Amino acid sequence: MKRILLLIVLSLPVMVNAQLLFPESFVVIFDTTRHFKGSVAPSLEIKTQRQLYVEVTNRADVAFRFKNHGITVANKFELTRDGSETILSGGFMYGKFKTFYDNPFVLEHYVQYQWAEARGLSQKFAIGSNLRYKIFKTQKGGAFAGIGPFYEYELWDYRGVPLERIPAQTPEVQNEVLKLNIYLSTKRELSEKIRFEGALYFQDDFREIFNNPRWAGSTSFSYSFTENIAFAVNLQVIYDYAPLVPIDKFWLNTFSALEVTF
Repeated sequence: MKRILLLIVLSLPVMVNAQLLFPESFVVIFDTTRHFKGSVAPSLEIKTQRQLYVEVTNRADVAFRFKNHGITVANKFELTRDGSETILSGGFMYGKFKTFYDNPFVLEHYVQYQWAEARGLSQKFAIGSNLRYKIFKTQKGGAFAGIGPFYEYELWDYRGVPLERIPAQTPEVQNEVLKLNIYLSTKRELSEKIRFEGALYFQDDFREIFNNPRWAGSTSFSYSFTENIAFAVNLQVIYDYAPLVPIDKFWLNTFSALEVTF
């Protein structure tokens, strides 16, 4: 099969985005003299088969710091088309505002919208706030913990459900709930060229905390070739005790990428 492959990054995903965005993996400004930082990792794949096959992916996130506040904006877009048919679509848009940036305790407010058609998540909207505590912070990294409430709306269909679990009737399922979010994260330069990031997340309904939680974790190791170019290997996992439709409770995503920072 003739194949044309155009890659700005190398990406090896097991599945597209799940319900949780792993926001602690977004760019953070540790250097107190810096007021802007961002990263981008786009990719394009084109194949010739029965029809023209095109897959476009782009992930970008930027952080701004002004006075004693901070803003983070992130997005990811995934679209695969085979001729005129959309095969796979997923992505998100995310924004966060932090107050009292230099204090040990920081208030952060966020909003997100996402979709992941292959998993069956037609759309999700969430808005919430966290009280974030800086366990420690240096020019080369830090550790953080956060807790707070958030509102979540989800609309699901059965595209991501294994055939043997699909019921006779498959109406869309929607849910809106107020949840508790808890996280613990760290980012650290292990050497001049190697960087580690890790995070743990817990989310559950305020009315039934610890009954049907959503646990998640992520790790990333990156190697810097230059000040602005690094190769990263990432692992993300989610275990959802009670998904709204009978998809697999365990979700795994591994991918590698050549990231450009600025």
